[in-house]
Amino acid sequence: MPNPPIKTLSPGELAKLEHAFATDPSSNAYRPLAEAYLSVGRFMEAMVVSKKGVKAHPNIAEPRLLLARVYQQQGKDRKALEETLGAIQVAPTDKVALRIAAELQLKLGELEAGRANLLKAYQLDSQDTETLAMMGQWKVEPPRAAPPVLAPVQTTARVPARAAAEASAPGLPPPAPPGPRRSPPAPAQRGSNGASGVEEPSRRERVGSERQGRSVLEEESTSDRLRPAPRPPSMRRTVAIVLLLAIPFAGGSYFLWGRWKAQRNREIKKNLATAAEQLRHDSYESYKRASIAADKVLELDPGSTAAHGYLAYAYVVRWGEHGGGDEARKLAEEHLEAGKRGGEVSSHLYAADALYQHYSGKDSQGLHDLEQRIRSFDAENRKSSLMYLTLALIQMNSGDLEHARESLETAQALAPDDARIYAALGTLNRRRGQDNEAAKSFDFALRYEKDHPEALLGKALLILQQDRPEYTIAAKVIRKLIESDPPPSPRQLATAHLVRSLLISRVSSEMPEYKPESQRQLAEITGVPVDRTRAQSEAQKAEETGFALDRTNPELHVIKGRRLLFEQKTDAALAEMRVAIKMDPTRAHFYVELARALMQKPGGEKDAQEALVNALKIVRDSPKLLVMLGNAYRRQGKLDDALAQYSRALNDPKARNPEARLAMGSIYRERKEYPKAAQALEKSAQEFIGQPGKLAAVYSELGRVYEEKGDRAKADEVFQKALAADEEYSPAYYHYARFLSSDARQASKAKTTAQEYLKRDPRGEFATEAQRMAQ
Repeated sequence: MPNPPIKTLSPGELAKLEHAFATDPSSNAYRPLAEAYLSVGRFMEAMVVSKKGVKAHPNIAEPRLLLARVYQQQGKDRKALEETLGAIQVAPTDKVALRIAAELQLKLGELEAGRANLLKAYQLDSQDTETLAMMGQWKVEPPRAAPPVLAPVQTTARVPARAAAEASAPGLPPPAPPGPRRSPPAPAQRGSNGASGVEEPSRRERVGSERQGRSVLEEESTSDRLRPAPRPPSMRRTVAIVLLLAIPFAGGSYFLWGRWKAQRNREIKKNLATAAEQLRHDSYESYKRASIAADKVLELDPGSTAAHGYLAYAYVVRWGEHGGGDEARKLAEEHLEAGKRGGEVSSHLYAADALYQHYSGKDSQGLHDLEQRIRSFDAENRKSSLMYLTLALIQMNSGDLEHARESLETAQALAPDDARIYAALGTLNRRRGQDNEAAKSFDFALRYEKDHPEALLGKALLILQQDRPEYTIAAKVIRKLIESDPPPSPRQLATAHLVRSLLISRVSSEMPEYKPESQRQLAEITGVPVDRTRAQSEAQKAEETGFALDRTNPELHVIKGRRLLFEQKTDAALAEMRVAIKMDPTRAHFYVELARALMQKPGGEKDAQEALVNALKIVRDSPKLLVMLGNAYRRQGKLDDALAQYSRALNDPKARNPEARLAMGSIYRERKEYPKAAQALEKSAQEFIGQPGKLAAVYSELGRVYEEKGDRAKADEVFQKALAADEEYSPAYYHYARFLSSDARQASKAKTTAQEYLKRDPRGEFATEAQRMAQ
């Protein structure tokens, strides 16, 4: 499928396209945005946007052909063909769709269908150069003109006169159908005159009558021997009366039973559909409603594998994710056992079994069984989005973030409107440090399922881990969770209270930077008291409420640790992280949080290194963990060890890892290996497309490379790129001001740029030097 050349867009241009699409998803804005994503290899986003285009424009071929391109560029020719054939259904005379379908069919070995579609495209436009080129490539000859056809001579079949006369004779019955073939009769004797004897027919009739008489006598003789003695007339009348009474009764009973059975089947079908729909909503209340509906099915059909599968899945999620306690765990066990006895196929049953083993601490067994079932489903062309989602959740909780990403992308492709999948993608991207991608995923989840609890929590946590949080949005999200009716699960509600504690702490710490009027506005919007003592008291109260609701969730200790880190209480924060690890030592991201906290402590790099090595024992070769381990070595001055870890993080050619390339570029710059530095940073910039803050960091580092090489013109150009990528990325202003200050002719511009840095980060890393340049 030939791809039109697409100009690589700047982050600003891409943001405009994203805004246009978000403003009106039903417009044609899907096309340029999908093509932009496609040009930089962001296949998942391109696929989502293209599918939106198909949904908004179901009666035109263009969005389906665009989606087919997305699939083909990923090597998914069969999926590409499905979409192209869908385009032909809505536009049968679209020569481009026919040509693309032909190309894919010929490539997949469907030669007859491929040639047929290629010839259709040729017939629509016999001068089309691409069609002619493809016909030459596949040696498909154009159709030749057919020779003239002579009119056939009309002949009338002769009907034998006797047969016609018999057929037209009135009153004669139609001829009997042919019976089994018999031997021909012996020739009849003729009289002296040569004609048939007139006595012969009567003789045959007489012989036949005698034979018939003997047969009847033999039959009667035989039946007399077998026939029971005749009943008296009165008994025959009684039997007849009983039969006459019984027949209507039996018929009525059969009718009533059939009617009851049909009603029962309708109820089973209705409640199974209700249970499935409620499970898709993925909320505490919807899982309860799904359980009620599935229980109704079991009242009618106690052996229903589908109902047991739904119940097992609902109770496992309520136990493992919502803090449902031992009762939910026990019910999950019961329905798992009952469902397995049924012996029928159920993706919900298999997903429940894997999650049950995961939450019971048996990850390896759960993963092995689930992967085996997924392979079996895939081999039968019955891919299950639920099973891929479940696999991703287990991989993510185990710290295997790269494989979790692959599983989630597969699940998302199979179910592009599933809020639970998007919420999981948001959590995954947040843990991988891809904040922009995480925000988009959470927004997609909330688009498909309004007020989705996990998406709201994820969004609030994502906002509050930023350097410049949008407190208004975070406060609104948390309030919605805490005040929602019906309420979220106890675990989700507990997490919301801990997130509120984090919000209060962060807002309170920044209050002194605002003017009194701004302080009052911020307090009114967020609900955080202006008075620092009252704010601390409310934060403590929110935290206590959360732990009272759920004492078994180690994630709460991690959130508390983050709050303590923002308050510069590093030792207390480290203690909370270690409590979380003690409660569940199998979650790799807990070690990641511990390592981050240790890296903020002077001299904590060695302990951070140890924590990350432990995490890599759980999740081998995780690119994210390897980058963090490289950072720990770098902080200790072990640059060779750091480069080795960054290189390991880039071993998978399919995985993008711009963080590793950025770190390698910085080390090469420090070592004055400028060609290597520029190469690593330029690749990093390509992979960071769509992430303005990260892109600004890469361009700032690349500007320093050109500055140190002595190429001031190139350095100036790249520093300005950094400022354009993200106007709020403060280090870019400092590095550009420092660069300008070395040229006396640029002193005024250097001063203005330094002031811009101080405006954005008055207490930042470079504040002292920036104040000197700003004077």
